[in-house]
Amino acid sequence: MPVHRGNIGEVVIKAWNDARGAPVEPDDRKTPNWQRSRNWVDALAGQFNRHYPRERYRVFWAGNEDNQAEFGVNELLFDLAVCSVSTTASLQRQPQPLPFIARCHWQIESEFNRTNTREIIIDMSKLVMGSAESKMFVASHRGDRDRDILEQCAPIAACCAGTVYFCFVSHPDVWEDDPEVPVLHEWIADGWVEVAVSAVR
Repeated sequence: MPVHRGNIGEVVIKAWNDARGAPVEPDDRKTPNWQRSRNWVDALAGQFNRHYPRERYRVFWAGNEDNQAEFGVNELLFDLAVCSVSTTASLQRQPQPLPFIARCHWQIESEFNRTNTREIIIDMSKLVMGSAESKMFVASHRGDRDRDILEQCAPIAACCAGTVYFCFVSHPDVWEDDPEVPVLHEWIADGWVEVAVSAVR
């Protein structure tokens, strides 16, 4: 079953639980927070992978090498993208099927920077450029400032085609403490409406 308004909250919570439970290995080249951020994208992508069978769909993200043979990339334009694929014939003497993106269903960007909302604005602007049916931006909780960030991003959401979600997730540096549960909002009728996610913890 595809990811949609009725189950996106469950997908987010399951990914959140998976990401927090994923190991963080000591690595001098990569900070624990970097690894946790990567675990979050991997976990979210893993949830989408469960909903979109490979026979018809491809899920692109940096940690996925399954699409290398067909497309030569792991990540395609966004932190996470879910696409339908089709084929066209190659121009060889004996034509071979060449896969291409036929439709984009989800485009997701994730930015945990807490010091400057400019990074949020830049990355969320990428969603305006996409044609996906559904889009989601993920940012770190900032307590009382969450509402300010939603208001700041409202004009961007209004420019997006398709359904738009904004998800707040605790910053990776507090994951070992008592982090807040993700909070999900949907852009509806020129305003943000909270989507229930707590029922599937």
